[in-house]
Amino acid sequence: MKNKKVIVLAAAAVALASCGGHVPRKSAQGATPFRPDIHNAETSLDYRGTYKGVLPAADCPGIETTLTLRPDGMYDLHMRYLERDAHYDASGAYTVRGNLLTLESSGDTTRYQVEENRVRMLDGDGQPIDGPLADHYVLRKTTE
Repeated sequence: MKNKKVIVLAAAAVALASCGGHVPRKSAQGATPFRPDIHNAETSLDYRGTYKGVLPAADCPGIETTLTLRPDGMYDLHMRYLERDAHYDASGAYTVRGNLLTLESSGDTTRYQVEENRVRMLDGDGQPIDGPLADHYVLRKTTE
């Protein structure tokens, strides 16, 4: 019976040691060392799928937009101008690096920031659009 207890204790010690539960040690100043968060859209989010929303427009009530990111690295974009007889369709390749989604089509580049179940359109310099309409530059992921 004593041998079984020793074996169980030894197995428990090995199991705990192999869990990889590393606790950061404090430096001499008492601060915990910085550990960068390596999670980003590319590694953590399920960004593939279809996103929809109405983007702001200067000369109509908005642009109804559907963006589909396919598993093969290609995208389809459909934009319909509200209260106008106009639409725009594009397709091409996309890449995701970190949280930056880049659409490439016929020499045009459009960038979005990937967020949880949505993408946020960025300006021509790849920066978030600010101002009172900033929240209107978001496409939300659908369940289609």
